[in-house]
Amino acid sequence: MRKYKETTWRIIPANTPAIIKQCSKCNRKSEYYCSEKFRVNANQSRVDVWIIYKCHKCDSTWKLAIKKGIRPHDLPEGLFDRFINNDRCLAWQYAFDRHFLKQHNCVIDYTNVEYSVDGYEAHDGHLLVNIESPYCFDLKLSAVLANVLCMTVGQIRKLVESGGISANNEIDIMKHRIKSDISGLIIND
Repeated sequence: MRKYKETTWRIIPANTPAIIKQCSKCNRKSEYYCSEKFRVNANQSRVDVWIIYKCHKCDSTWKLAIKKGIRPHDLPEGLFDRFINNDRCLAWQYAFDRHFLKQHNCVIDYTNVEYSVDGYEAHDGHLLVNIESPYCFDLKLSAVLANVLCMTVGQIRKLVESGGISANNEIDIMKHRIKSDISGLIIND
């Protein structure tokens, strides 16, 4: 029976995905990046909350509505303060929230999201890998494996075909996009 060293790799994005939209100043479609800032506007006892995006070329701003006409005390405890204080983690949650962005008809561009993988150690033997990703950003599992193992995607494909890398039956390693945490990826030396 094989012994596996269990390890966890954590995917850490360096930036948020861009939104592609028409820029009125540039007069063309442009990438908008998340400024990690919120705009809160009060109208009597109700507030509107937006997340601010900026054009990559000209820095013009675009406000994406999060909440409209709500009472601050109707929000979950502490959320209003997080908006007021421009909580970076909260901004990233919205910037990576595919469902929220699609509800607002946003065209999301994940191609420029850079990332690192924390927790990888060189090894001899067999690994049982769990992958944690705090955000969903359309990242292929095969690309992560190629990145971490310093291989090409073609080399990863050969390892998968030969059984050197395997996963549970629900995951096609070459096609799977990481949308949540993955458990039980096996890498044999």
